[in-house]
Amino acid sequence: MKTIIHDLEFLDKELFSIYDNDTIINANECKNSCIGCFSCWIKHPKKCIYKDEYSNITESLKNSDELIIISKCRYGCYSESVKRVLERCIGYVLPYFTIRNKHIHHASRYKNKLKLTTYFYGDITDDDKVCLNNLVKANSINLNASDYEVKEIDNVYTD
Repeated sequence: MKTIIHDLEFLDKELFSIYDNDTIINANECKNSCIGCFSCWIKHPKKCIYKDEYSNITESLKNSDELIIISKCRYGCYSESVKRVLERCIGYVLPYFTIRNKHIHHASRYKNKLKLTTYFYGDITDDDKVCLNNLVKANSINLNASDYEVKEIDNVYTD
């Protein structure tokens, strides 16, 4: 099973090999930003304080083998809407820290190891490519992912 977070107006399921049991999250519809209340860590573990369709996003990640992120490149980072959804996923990890690759990262809440695959589109410079690779690598370490991949695509439909 996959969890797909995207900011596209139209998602081509065949292009990304998406099946009926996969969870698809349209980041453009997420209106509530993380407010850093830590409720998803401390008060109500794994659940965001906002009662919307994104409050149980950590359950989707827990049950997935792969997290696919499809985002417009914005200055070497994710789009605003994708970043908003990713911030709401913080309950996927524990509020405690561990050392991985000689760096401090959040401890894993779950034993499963996701593969993190990212697709970026838009005007991507060489400097952006370096930033994107570093960003996704850091995200994969924080999520305790088994592997990560950064891809560029130019044949997506956007508004």
